[in-house]
Amino acid sequence: MRKRSIRRLLILVATYSLVANFAHPVEPTFFKDLGLPDYMFGVAFASMSTVNFLFSPFWGMMSDRYGPNRILSIAYPGYAVGMLMFFLADSVMDIVIARAFAGIFISAISVSHILYIIENSKEEEKGQNLASFATTSAIFSAFGYLIGGVLGDISIPGDFITMISGLVVLGGLHFFLLEDLHRHHKKSTTLELFREANPLKAFISSKEVFSVAFVAFLMVVMFTTFAATCYEQCFNYFIKDQYGFPPSYNGYLKGVVGIITLIANSTICSFLLKRTDINRSIIYVLGVCLAMMAGIVLLNSVVPFIILNVVFFGFNAVYKPLLQSMLNRFGKKSSGSVVGVYNSTNSVGTIAGSLTSGFIYTIHPKAAFLVSAVAFTIAILFALLHRNRAKTLV
Repeated sequence: MRKRSIRRLLILVATYSLVANFAHPVEPTFFKDLGLPDYMFGVAFASMSTVNFLFSPFWGMMSDRYGPNRILSIAYPGYAVGMLMFFLADSVMDIVIARAFAGIFISAISVSHILYIIENSKEEEKGQNLASFATTSAIFSAFGYLIGGVLGDISIPGDFITMISGLVVLGGLHFFLLEDLHRHHKKSTTLELFREANPLKAFISSKEVFSVAFVAFLMVVMFTTFAATCYEQCFNYFIKDQYGFPPSYNGYLKGVVGIITLIANSTICSFLLKRTDINRSIIYVLGVCLAMMAGIVLLNSVVPFIILNVVFFGFNAVYKPLLQSMLNRFGKKSSGSVVGVYNSTNSVGTIAGSLTSGFIYTIHPKAAFLVSAVAFTIAILFALLHRNRAKTLV
């Protein structure tokens, strides 16, 4: 029954993307019911992202050593425990601790998914498979929001329980359905494992993969993630706080986004990957995102505002598969280190984006949208630098 299979992995990724997003549409209501301050949505996400940042290089090393599927088999139940802690929390500190604990295992999942694809794909198929992974995640995450929003209207506890149960089941499915390449590794003592778990040591061991092109690429990743996180965290809370939308409305919007994402990635993204130089194409895609964000800042009427946001979500999902495909060019020498640093850079963007959106919301509800537009502008500048230096890659 167990085998190495990209198709099986993508099916499990689709399931994970559904389940892992069940709780997100109900979090604003959850925080409101607990009487927590407005900035809490940003602080909670940032606590998870901080730990994600610290542990991503470590999980890259561990996946290289023990196999990404083995790591996934334990990471899903670990994430489930973190979500149970989150559900039982009733104070700011409880929520911060719960989200931080969950972040340890979220980083393991994020890194191991990518490494499994790199490790088990033919060389000529790696870029396309990574793009398929990003597309699958984006589409099914949107539908996860939809299902979670509907479940949240029925029962918030039921929503959380469904998510937690699904994560535990996914851990078992990975164990029984997928396997890793055979590895020869020596047994480690407890002291050696603690030394390897040092996040700073993992970063230092990754220094050999850095170059001007790679750093420019990472800056594109960081600023696009910052922009998307700052925008999305604010948007979820904005429509609840300003318009009074119930959780299901957030879910319905993301369901529409899922359909738009599917269409955009099967047409625009597929064309860009197969027919163009993605180092150049991503600049234009980010330019469209910047234009959309500028429109969101300027619009005030509810219906046009929602429509433009839905369109932005669709275009926002297009550049992510392009980045995943670009990542493969840097991972030929040390894929675990490259993916670990990449995921940590993503986490830096989510930490800064979530904290910024949470605290700047108290200044003005639309301030986060303006900051996101600035971040997209900076990302475009680094994309231009990357394009100019990418020709030196071999």
